Amino acid sequence: MKQMKYVLMGVLMLGFGTSVMAQDGSQADVNAVKQIISNKPADLDKQMKPFYKANKKNAANLVAFARAFFEAKDTANASTYAHYALEASKNKCAPAYILLGDIEALADDGGAAAAQYDQAIYADPKLVEAYYKYALVYRKIDPRGAAAKLDQLKAERPDVSVDAIKGHIYMIAGDRKSAYDCYKLVPVDKIDPSYLNEFARASYFGGHFEDALKACEEGLKHNPGNPTFTRLAMFSNYELKNYDAAKNYLNKYFNEIKDVEFSEYDHYYAALIHEALEDKDNAKASYHKALELVSDSSMIKRWDILKTLANSHKKDGDLDNAIKYYNEFLACKPEVKVDDYETLAEIYSSFAKEEADEAAKNALLTKAADVYALIGEKYPVQQAYANYKRAELINKTDKDMAKRLAKPYYQQVVTLLSSKEDRSKSENTMLKYSLHYLMFGSYLDKNIPSAKEYATQILAIDPEYKAAQDIMGLK
Repeated sequence: MKQMKYVLMGVLMLGFGTSVMAQDGSQADVNAVKQIISNKPADLDKQMKPFYKANKKNAANLVAFARAFFEAKDTANASTYAHYALEASKNKCAPAYILLGDIEALADDGGAAAAQYDQAIYADPKLVEAYYKYALVYRKIDPRGAAAKLDQLKAERPDVSVDAIKGHIYMIAGDRKSAYDCYKLVPVDKIDPSYLNEFARASYFGGHFEDALKACEEGLKHNPGNPTFTRLAMFSNYELKNYDAAKNYLNKYFNEIKDVEFSEYDHYYAALIHEALEDKDNAKASYHKALELVSDSSMIKRWDILKTLANSHKKDGDLDNAIKYYNEFLACKPEVKVDDYETLAEIYSSFAKEEADEAAKNALLTKAADVYALIGEKYPVQQAYANYKRAELINKTDKDMAKRLAKPYYQQVVTLLSSKEDRSKSENTMLKYSLHYLMFGSYLDKNIPSAKEYATQILAIDPEYKAAQDIMGLK
């Protein structure tokens, strides 16, 4: 037992001796100090004294000691030894300032961290790490200021590429456009794989689908089966009208990638791809799946899905469902605009064009006209336009103007616009053709004086209008 006791003591003493052996200002001191720190001795300060004494003029070793303390999460000693390094170097030790910046960054004080990194740059204007760290902490305060610091690095070190990290900074700051502009300057195969995801997203959401696809394809080389790259490649191919390629990525995304929770946006794009490839059943199923999942917080909105679904049924010649889903779109969209209602009128009128039965055609045209009546009620400023469009549609139901069905609506246009002094070009056009209808109606009624009155008003708008000139020539 005594022999074993002495063996153990010898081993312990050997370990102890290793940790304090050098103390001569050499690189060996760094290794010895790392060993002491990792042992976490109770008399740490006592054991460190001879190493400090031996290295008090060796800034490189002192900052290495500080870094070892920092990595052991002892920021107090890390700061102390970083300041020793600055003292030894007469405040010219850039790595010491970097370490002090890291300590401030760890404490979530970006401004103080940036100030320390800036001191490191002042001490060593060509130290790449200082610029990168400055930019990464300062981007929370001023992204453009952070990017400008990287431009300063580029001036000092033309050999260093800063565009990708500038893109990363802008992306973190939420400025996708500037992120894209920076990433675009770097060949896609030279971008750090960890940044390709950002480049892909900045490109896709900025509408740069070719670049998004390139970033995704490059990303999949490094990380095959990555859901984000696969998903954005699917979307981008669709936007580029590469529908077969989009379907290939769709199949991979939905059938091969594991542990993915598919979103309403995914199903919406799946519907668009299926529809582009005339796979109507899968398109409709995907639209409805998107409607099941969509919520107020979704990137795609319920009304957008409903509008696209309505248009899909319209293309299929399914009037009832086209109208059903379009009315649902109108009901849930927060701010319905004139153009939204006009599209409903266009659905009715487009089906009217294809209708062979005269009564059915007229019924559809009347429904389209009724939409313009609604527009006139909801948007008083659009009354002249709404009456004009309503008149055009109603006139199509009145063969040869036999019943003058459109007359009250054209008359309303004339009433609203004839006394208006600052008419636009389009308003003059509406007024001229409304007057033409009334002029021709009077002519058909053989009321030549009335027809000439309307012709006179037309010629005041358009002196070269042939039909009005002809009426004025009648006796």
